[in-house]
Amino acid sequence: MWRRVSVPLILLSLFVLIAVPSAIAQVRRGRTTLRPVKPVTTTLTVRPSMLCFSTEEDFLCQGPTPSDGIKLISDGDLLLPNGQVFRRNRELLLAFEIRDDLGLDAADVLRVDPEKRESLTVFSTELDDPRGKFTAGDLLTTEGGVLPNAALLAAFSLPTRVDLGLDAVHFVGKIETIINFVHSLRDTGRDWWLENPNALASKLKEMRIDIWFSTEGTAPTFQSPKFLDGDLLSATGTIIARNGVLLPNTVPAGLPSRGVDFGLDALVADRSARRERIHFSTEILYRGRVNFTDGDVIRINNGVAIPNATLIKMFKPRAQFLGLDALSFMPRR
Repeated sequence: MWRRVSVPLILLSLFVLIAVPSAIAQVRRGRTTLRPVKPVTTTLTVRPSMLCFSTEEDFLCQGPTPSDGIKLISDGDLLLPNGQVFRRNRELLLAFEIRDDLGLDAADVLRVDPEKRESLTVFSTELDDPRGKFTAGDLLTTEGGVLPNAALLAAFSLPTRVDLGLDAVHFVGKIETIINFVHSLRDTGRDWWLENPNALASKLKEMRIDIWFSTEGTAPTFQSPKFLDGDLLSATGTIIARNGVLLPNTVPAGLPSRGVDFGLDALVADRSARRERIHFSTEILYRGRVNFTDGDVIRINNGVAIPNATLIKMFKPRAQFLGLDALSFMPRR
């Protein structure tokens, strides 16, 4: 007895009989064409509203008056692109009981509590503490913790202990673990880290976090450097990205072969440690096939992402360029 067979089933059977042998034959003859897989986007789109920053120069705000009523902006203040001041320098240094403005060289905002108007930020200053509690190369926390420059550099086994400054800083790893580590700095104390600088790399590996940073100087010597002040370093003793990798091939970045160390003045990335998501600024400008200033936010190996003028336009300064010294993402509130 014949059973009723649907038309779609008949068509499907014919397709299998015709298409499958043909495909098999092409594979055997080495002529198979594979459909390309759509690449996954790994770059990070950075918008000004996501950032906070500091400038290289003091200036007078000609735009809306900041919420504290003070129009004078210091190069030690941490600013928002909407024309407001996120934290004054004295607020960052409150736990150290310092009234002097010591500038701001690096910053990474880890947590923000808008209701209490509190934040947890790690940062470095332009000047040493006048009372000797820290140097401009130490990593500071708004809780009063200090991680000395010697601990950051210990894993590079430099022949002599030297303070090379701290120009950019960014933590990677799980944010809860990072915050726990930063809390511990307040209790451990600077002196302990000076006595045990090699403990930092082991501690970071144990906690599965890292500190990315750059220095103000080249070491151990200019003639035979392990790293340049334009290289991105890890406190575990590795180099995350050379200056020549950060900038496009058309820029003569990197020594000794390509010509110039452009420096690394500010840095942001996400917490995942994906190098392709790095954004940064340099110490000097460049005019060529790729143009940038030392105030622009630059994508790794891919040119300007945000011009300096865009960052500062809401402050309406009398100068169109103020440089860029510290850079951080603002945590989601």
